[in-house]
Amino acid sequence: MNLTDQDLAVQLKITRQDIRRRKELLGFTEEDAKILAELKPDIDISASSIVDEFYDDQVTKPEIERTIGDAGTLGRLKHHMSNYILDMFSGRYDDIYVLSRLRIGLVHDRIGVPPMLYISSIRTLFQILRQRLTSKLSASKQCSTCHKILEALEKIILFDLTLVIDTYIHALVKQVSNSQAELENYAKSLEEEVSSRTKELIEFAQTDALTQLNNRRAFFDALRREIARSIRHEEEFVLAYIDLDHFKQANDTLGHQEGDRILICMAEAVRESLRAEDLGARIGGDEFAVIIADVDLAKAKEVIERLTKRFDTNKGNSSVTMSVGLARFNLEYPQLPDALMKEADIAMYNAKKHKGNSIAAFGQS
Repeated sequence: MNLTDQDLAVQLKITRQDIRRRKELLGFTEEDAKILAELKPDIDISASSIVDEFYDDQVTKPEIERTIGDAGTLGRLKHHMSNYILDMFSGRYDDIYVLSRLRIGLVHDRIGVPPMLYISSIRTLFQILRQRLTSKLSASKQCSTCHKILEALEKIILFDLTLVIDTYIHALVKQVSNSQAELENYAKSLEEEVSSRTKELIEFAQTDALTQLNNRRAFFDALRREIARSIRHEEEFVLAYIDLDHFKQANDTLGHQEGDRILICMAEAVRESLRAEDLGARIGGDEFAVIIADVDLAKAKEVIERLTKRFDTNKGNSSVTMSVGLARFNLEYPQLPDALMKEADIAMYNAKKHKGNSIAAFGQS
């Protein structure tokens, strides 16, 4: 039986307490997390060029060039590396973040990348990020903050590295088999956590007042739970990001009452079209999102097409249509919620290039 990152988290006893201790040993604080999160907009803009510079260096190493292989593989690796870098500046370094780093270690061990090559690559990435950040801060005369920023960057890279190296060491010392008792205990702790989070969501307003759908806060909490569930059961899911076309025009010309009616029609279409295991939410304004559980892109498109038809029926003569972007959760290189939402958002804007009620999937033309 193949070892999964969730199994490895149990074997290595990587609990939330352990995660906190690892941060303490590295001196990684909430201030460091805040510093990194504040850099994310700049990193987001330059991520593509950072990744290009990184792989321009990597392909000069024969061992890495052989592992990469063809241009298609290189393209996929660049996409995953971009997500890796953006996650590094997410500002949230919790159990979901740790699970994604453990999977990186498993994947590199599985494809035969030795620790010395991985550490060399991480050092190269650190040098590139350090140079980019130092140059930007020097140009904006913010040199006084350089030291804190570079310290925070160094700490999170070392935090990631300890997790990845732990997976290498664990794979070398013994072949781990699943322990049923430990898995049951881990599942129980997850169920308790879900129960605890559910109570918290009830205490906080989790429902959008107008549409009675889940609100943005509830949706992102649910998305994080779905990611954890998907990794545990190795079941993919699809995130749909929906924007209503021409809504502002209808709202401005026909009045807010008509705008509210359209939003309620959309909410009704969501409730009438989704399955019990799916989840829909109003993210804000005329934007909605849907988690379509345990499906591939083809099945997800069928669900969205059903939703589109139902919305057309509900809205009557209104000219408002939908543009929908789909993003598949990648079990091999799992995205954090922000990265997955960004992929769905990119796909949604691609859908807008076509006529109304269009659906586009991330990574597909």
